[in-house]
Amino acid sequence: MTDPLAALQREADLIDACKRAGGAIFLAPSSSLGGLYAARAAALLVERVPGIRVVALDDVFHERRITDAGFDDVRPTATFLRDPDLAGLPTINCAYMPTAWLHFDQLQRLGSGRRVDLPQLMYALDIPLVYQSGQVTREQTLAHAAQFDAVRGRFADALSMRTLDALLQMRMDGDRRPLLDVLCPMEQEYYSVYSALEHPLRIGADEHYVDIGAYRGDTVKKFRAASRHRYATIHAFEPDPENFAALQQGLTDDDGRTTLYNAAVADVAGTLAFDAQGTMGSRLDGSGSARVDCVRLDDLIEHVSVLKMDVEGAEAKVLRGGAALIGRCRPRMAITCYHHALDLLDIVAELDRIMPGAKLRLRHYAMYYFDSVLYVE
Repeated sequence: MTDPLAALQREADLIDACKRAGGAIFLAPSSSLGGLYAARAAALLVERVPGIRVVALDDVFHERRITDAGFDDVRPTATFLRDPDLAGLPTINCAYMPTAWLHFDQLQRLGSGRRVDLPQLMYALDIPLVYQSGQVTREQTLAHAAQFDAVRGRFADALSMRTLDALLQMRMDGDRRPLLDVLCPMEQEYYSVYSALEHPLRIGADEHYVDIGAYRGDTVKKFRAASRHRYATIHAFEPDPENFAALQQGLTDDDGRTTLYNAAVADVAGTLAFDAQGTMGSRLDGSGSARVDCVRLDDLIEHVSVLKMDVEGAEAKVLRGGAALIGRCRPRMAITCYHHALDLLDIVAELDRIMPGAKLRLRHYAMYYFDSVLYVE
């Protein structure tokens, strides 16, 4: 892995490069990833280096005449190579989809300024990647290198090993390039409606499906389609009140086979603090202003053959609260493992305790730190 001291020096050099050039160009900040982080990164960069200008090179912003996105100027992509006042400025690639990222990566190569990937700037500015900063992510990864290597040896296929290698390499400095060789199509996340394609989790008939973190029903609908609507039961849990209302409204009736719960799932039952955002990032949080019901799988569910969970870093707690159920039924599982640096290690440790001998596969579905999914069977 990358030398952390060298990585820290490169991050300091990145800020200095923007200072020397007098500005920076953000490429495609209107992307879904840019929408999350680009404006904040631009504001923090200006705070760190007062007086520099930040330019958005973005056809969407330009065509829609968006001038309040946090940038001093908005230019169309076509002007990049011919505008002399852009020459020599560092460029920050904010694109999210692989094709767009590669397009802007090539544009960066044709330019004359320093080439930067958005997460690399986030490392330098100490912006959380998901819930942890790049520096914490790097430090924890390096401190647990032996444990990650042990998990790597447990994987059931070569793609899982390469995927972990790419993710760990990206954690060192924020360069997303290693993902290009392991990235899987986003429409294949969790399970697939395409029976002809290889997938780590095959959906059959008469499944008992449990969805922890059902959000607004997108994964429930996808499971219904993947099963050709031949499932036995669905139990879906969503604690956020706004998301749960959308979940209720968005699902068609299926003769009572689906049961919805406005509750969180963990290793304790009761009422817990919750950060209710009405988004995919709503989560259990001790400092959250809302209170939600929390349940354990062992107290509610009798049968499970397929278990999916995306609970913003609380996946190991869900496993602990469902240890008896999981140990008895040994379901196939799709578990997110990207919210914190050590989530994968914590999840595998719980699986070894409650479901020894399980086969593990790892896949990654986004051109960023999300979405990594651990498949278990």
